[in-house]
Amino acid sequence: MRGVGLMELSKRMQSLVKLRYLAITINAKHLKKIRAGCWSSLQFLGIFNCDNLECLFEGLQYLESLRTLQVGGCSQLVSLPRSLKFLTKLEHLAVILCGAINLQMELDDDHDLNLSLKTLTLWRLDALTDLPRLLLEGSARSLQVIRIDTCFNIEKLPKWLPNLISLEKLELIDCPNLSNFPKGRNGSSHQASTTENSRLSEVGATDTNEIGLRLHTSKRLMQ
Repeated sequence: MRGVGLMELSKRMQSLVKLRYLAITINAKHLKKIRAGCWSSLQFLGIFNCDNLECLFEGLQYLESLRTLQVGGCSQLVSLPRSLKFLTKLEHLAVILCGAINLQMELDDDHDLNLSLKTLTLWRLDALTDLPRLLLEGSARSLQVIRIDTCFNIEKLPKWLPNLISLEKLELIDCPNLSNFPKGRNGSSHQASTTENSRLSEVGATDTNEIGLRLHTSKRLMQ
């Protein structure tokens, strides 16, 4: 259903209880609420090139089997829902080419989350100034890779980054204003790899219609 440009999803779609993979392009501003018991087998959800979309599904917490969420080319999307904190099996999250999105997500009273996120990929997010603390600290014992690519407005990494005790790779690509690295638990700067040129650009895809290709090309970060 990716690239079709639907006005809305059919109500019958949610009756597909054994559906495992869903990639959609839709022209609506809002997506229908996911009902309890629907898409309970869904493992991959991709939302691509939805130019009018302002928010994701309500009821994401019912996607109890979801392991990969990819969002790309949604220029009006300003945030991710806090209901992501209920997706305890989510392992891979990628957000790319969403120019208005700000991923700031503080913990508030959510201090005992037991999430399973392993990789976070952020690419060309013009409004990005902070990382989603709620999801990352909630995945402190599982998160292995963070990749931040071509995000010009992020200036510093959060002080709580050393709390991510399982983090193995922090890749910063083409973030020219990023200059401040937090100290690790032993007082040393957190290890990171940086480069001025985005490796994703080497894939050769330049149109948002190829967003899925870009994300799948980064399988080494998404598996």
